[in-house]
Amino acid sequence: MVANFGYGALLVTFLIAIYGVFAAIYGARKNSPAWVESARLAMLLTFPLITLSALCLIYLLVTGAYELEYVASVTSNSMPIYLRITALWGGQAGSLVFWSWLMSAFASAVTLRKWQRDREFLPWVIVVSLITLAFFLMLVILFENPFTRIWQLPTGEFVVRMLQPANSILMTQADGRGLNPLLRHPGMIIHPPMLYLGFVAFVIPYALRCAGLGWILGLGSG
Repeated sequence: MVANFGYGALLVTFLIAIYGVFAAIYGARKNSPAWVESARLAMLLTFPLITLSALCLIYLLVTGAYELEYVASVTSNSMPIYLRITALWGGQAGSLVFWSWLMSAFASAVTLRKWQRDREFLPWVIVVSLITLAFFLMLVILFENPFTRIWQLPTGEFVVRMLQPANSILMTQADGRGLNPLLRHPGMIIHPPMLYLGFVAFVIPYALRCAGLGWILGLGSG
């Protein structure tokens, strides 16, 4: 159930991001403050939704939900709580969720600032930010889903799926493989978040630069 909530939050966030892109473009082209404001609210809504998804994943990591392939691959019973939490970025699927969460946080913070003097830039900042966010969400939803479960087919074969295949049973494990020993060092625990902070933060000046280019080219005129 928790895994379904986490995955559902990502799906809803992706749909909201797509809506926000089109709403911002339409608002800019038609010079409609109402549509731009709707896009801004869509941008702000992505943050609590991705936060919910990340918290669901952290809960599954801490409680040892080893029926999930990601949890089984990065946690084990012998790991302390703090390592189970940092296992969020211990694998590619969880790292993409964390990356998306940081990106949503930065973009939401930017859209919260007062834009009275630079109102014409706001929709294009939203467009670039949400397109980038939607891309990473698409990777998580379609290719690197941390909420997929391990199922055993009647033939004895094991498959990893989000939804239950026909006549299959959920594979439960007593323990997981655990986090890569290299990632258990204190320096490596803080290294990925610090690295992501730097990389993700570059989305904001990039979005602002694209917004300025759009203004120069007159893309906001209807």
